[in-house]
Amino acid sequence: MRWNLALAGLAASWGLIAVLAAAVDLGAVALAFLRLALAALTLALVALLARRSLRPGGALPGLVLLGVLQGAHWLLFFAAVKEGSVALAVLTFYTAPVLLALAAPAFLPERPSAVALAAVAVGGVGVALVALGGEGNGGFSLLAVAAGLGSAATYAALVVVSKRLLLDRVPPLTVAFWDCLVGALAVAPLLLAAGRVVPRGAGEWWAALALGVVFTGLSTLLYAALLRHVTAQAAGVLTFLEPVAAVLLAAALLGEPLPAATLAGGALVLATGLVVVALVPAGAVTEAAARVGSAGQ
Repeated sequence: MRWNLALAGLAASWGLIAVLAAAVDLGAVALAFLRLALAALTLALVALLARRSLRPGGALPGLVLLGVLQGAHWLLFFAAVKEGSVALAVLTFYTAPVLLALAAPAFLPERPSAVALAAVAVGGVGVALVALGGEGNGGFSLLAVAAGLGSAATYAALVVVSKRLLLDRVPPLTVAFWDCLVGALAVAPLLLAAGRVVPRGAGEWWAALALGVVFTGLSTLLYAALLRHVTAQAAGVLTFLEPVAAVLLAAALLGEPLPAATLAGGALVLATGLVVVALVPAGAVTEAAARVGSAGQ
């Protein structure tokens, strides 16, 4: 239970990402690259101070795949926002827990969880209410929907790949570092058409540093560490807490209104989160599970 609770708290903290991103006047590509590059530098410094090796060894192909998925996920999510709306991006992206509930038992040593499946259904309704309540007349286009669904699929895939690497005993710090480094390198070529790529003023720099260092670098490391003890299905459901936290923080810090639909949806999401925290068993990386997930055995 404590591991699920810790991941729930981490997911809720991600609600600050939207507030910080709004304070940085950069395009999606520049912002995605900046946060991933700063995260990689942060994790390299952590490894240096902790005297930990970041050598990928035989896990390099999986780590490269993870980083590419990370970069693709952020680009597709921001594209859904740009081509459609925040509500559309949130609604399409949060099909990811559904995909995880279906994919995790197939690709990982996890059993299908009836609690997680039920939480996905109820939580999905809550997320829909939060998104639609916070967006007046969101745009709609097939490109935006495709980008949003793509962001969900790549997120679900990166959670599965992360869990697989952890089952193969790749250290969380190594997973997080290569995730961010390869993600930054994957996005970098698109900077040529991105316009301004450097923040302006102290305010933008502080927001960018918080996004990169804390909410990407250290957050990715903590997520990888917690994912060793939480099932991928539970992790997917608990990400529902992020949009709720984002709406509440925007209301508290930016003075944005809280419609009744948003409050009702938030209550549903919080309820499903509590159920998952209390009832979904831990998914610790045990010796038996590690042998199942090890490529050489």
